[in-house]
Amino acid sequence: MKVLLAIPHVFEPKPGSLYSSQTEAKRESKRKALFEATIGNLNRHGKRHWIHASLGYLKPVVNRELKSSEGIDLTIQLYSPKKSSLASSLPSDPNLTIIDPQTQEYIETPLIASRRLLEQSENFDLIGYMEDDIAIHDRDFFSKILYLDAQTKFGEYAFLPHRCEHIEGRGDVILSGDPDGGRPDLFWDTGEELEYFWAVSKKRFYRATNPHSGCYFLTRRQARVVKSYWERRDWKPDFQLSGPLEQAGSGLLLPVLKVMKTVPEHYRFLMVEHLDKLWKRHEFEV
Repeated sequence: MKVLLAIPHVFEPKPGSLYSSQTEAKRESKRKALFEATIGNLNRHGKRHWIHASLGYLKPVVNRELKSSEGIDLTIQLYSPKKSSLASSLPSDPNLTIIDPQTQEYIETPLIASRRLLEQSENFDLIGYMEDDIAIHDRDFFSKILYLDAQTKFGEYAFLPHRCEHIEGRGDVILSGDPDGGRPDLFWDTGEELEYFWAVSKKRFYRATNPHSGCYFLTRRQARVVKSYWERRDWKPDFQLSGPLEQAGSGLLLPVLKVMKTVPEHYRFLMVEHLDKLWKRHEFEV
């Protein structure tokens, strides 16, 4: 399986900003998150792994490099302006390319990354757009995306993971939750549900009111449809989501595909980790 991931990354501290990418105090946590989103994801899902191997009786044990047939052919492109970036802290890796988006307006970087990703989609089985603080731990994650799309006739459903953080001592928290009562004023809030069997149980999906996940993943046939749609419109939207990251993510999918997520009780089936602590901004419900 050939997979291409595109990640936009800008780190430009500004006084008083609430965004992690604009907060100097978060420099080190953002550096660690960027490492996990790039090198970490490459190591978790690529073909290379290691094994403790003895050189013989009473001889040393070494870490021996092996190749796994279960790994994927994963390539990551990091779109990051040279003057506002933490990319220089990353070790080199043959499957990681750092690309200057060639724009003075750094707010355009997410859309540039998402657009270039879609433009390369014919060369890959699956593509993914991710923010720079997302870790994918599920080794079957990409296989699940391919499987779910294969269950549909035309590829009209985009299956997005839940973006989660971990609250120490309490458990996971799903970010981008839906508002109570839904949003019937939004054209995509239809209440549609799907159900598919996976392994030993059925998994249920719903058309998410809040479509943002900090990422999206598409098969080749899905990417072809999305790219064609935006090429006809010169990549200019007629609506705007809350910010450039959201617009470059689910914002490109909403006019074309039906964005689905697992119902909250099945969140572990398709989830990614958000490497931050946004949950601390909110009180616990009583």
